[in-house]
Amino acid sequence: MTIELSREAEAQLQETARARGISVGQYLEGLVSEKSLRDRQISDSRSAIAERVAALGAGDVVDGEEVMARLIAEVA
Repeated sequence: MTIELSREAEAQLQETARARGISVGQYLEGLVSEKSLRDRQISDSRSAIAERVAALGAGDVVDGEEVMARLIAEVA
């Protein structure tokens, strides 16, 4: 695969990868993996919030601090 970058972006990628002792390809793969994980976590959190809102609408009341603690633990 070929990706066109500005010289500045290319230099920054090379510098960051070199500082971590890995190739630019490895660095980029790591970034993509991290983003995929964050996207899944955000999606899971949104689903949990939607479920909670639906449960509240059905009259199922839970302590807000307990719910937030659970959501934060899932993201962390």
